[in-house]
Amino acid sequence: MLARHCTPQFVRTAHAARALPATVRGVGELGALATAAMMAGGMQRVFDMTLGYVNDRQQFGRSLGKFQAVQQQLSVMAEHVAATRVAAQLGCAGYHTSEQRIAATIAKARASRAAPLVANGAHALVGAMGITAEFDLQLYTRRLHAQRLQYGSESFWDDVVGTHAIDHWSNVAAGVIGIYDALDEAAAVGT
Repeated sequence: MLARHCTPQFVRTAHAARALPATVRGVGELGALATAAMMAGGMQRVFDMTLGYVNDRQQFGRSLGKFQAVQQQLSVMAEHVAATRVAAQLGCAGYHTSEQRIAATIAKARASRAAPLVANGAHALVGAMGITAEFDLQLYTRRLHAQRLQYGSESFWDDVVGTHAIDHWSNVAAGVIGIYDALDEAAAVGT
């Protein structure tokens, strides 16, 4: 999978995107942030529809939602939905600052990464009912798959985040060290 993203065309595209004027990059980042927020809402709707279906559907004398394997799949979906929602909220919290601009790119990368996992999990739990005209799940999941590529896929935004981290490594390293120092202090106080 990594080889697919490291093709010369991908590298040229990533370098060209960084070379764009700041206003053009800002419009792309804002579009990506708006798309991430819409994807978070779409994933929540897909999760709600799936949860409602498995709780209503009876199999072997009890609700599908009572089976452990179904509960596990629902919990994985809920985790992705919550992480995407939080990432989108952090990205939207104050878009105009440089820290929030990187949060916006992280939000889009997270949303794009979670979209196929949530959509595929929903269709696995709902089965053939998910593609019927009577059940709107397929409308939401198709849109999630389309939005995944809008304003750049997760690999594009991961590259932007990685480049930012490398360019600002001293700040990142200080932050990581600060986290470990705080954990050590908390552990010392607790003993």
